[in-house]
Amino acid sequence: MPGGGSGLSAYLPLFIIAGIMAWRLRNLQKARPLRLPLLWLMPLIVMAAVCFALAALPPTGPGWLALGAGLAIGGAIGAQRSRLMRLHVEGEGSEARVMVRQSPLALMLIVGVFVMRRVLLPTGMTMDQGHPSAHALLVTDAMLGFALGMVVFSRLVLWMRAREMVANHVFDA
Repeated sequence: MPGGGSGLSAYLPLFIIAGIMAWRLRNLQKARPLRLPLLWLMPLIVMAAVCFALAALPPTGPGWLALGAGLAIGGAIGAQRSRLMRLHVEGEGSEARVMVRQSPLALMLIVGVFVMRRVLLPTGMTMDQGHPSAHALLVTDAMLGFALGMVVFSRLVLWMRAREMVANHVFDA
């Protein structure tokens, strides 16, 4: 649709995100095991996806800066999100396992990121309206860095917190 989309298609991503967040809110108080040996899988998958995207269309100098800025901002938000999650240890000895519960604040942080993205990025950015493609590529590079930073630093902080809890026999953090 010319003009950046209208009607349902313009709001479909928001409806999808609202549905996912409602699903996550439903299970908010339920603790689930934090499988420490598997924490590296998601960063590896996201890293591979970002590498494939960058190999297909390598960034220029400003693109690398946008990627780095996105990585830094995403890393800060991911680390903060992981600090807001509630961790505790169930069981003792070899039966001990680290459990994680999503914090309402951590979930609201993610919602805030999506809202800010929607507010900050123009809705009608199309090539035929005079916006050069370089702006779209810079935004794409920044978002790739943001996603990578958020996932990597989130998992890294969770791993460090859980490892410290197990090593120091802390049962709630």
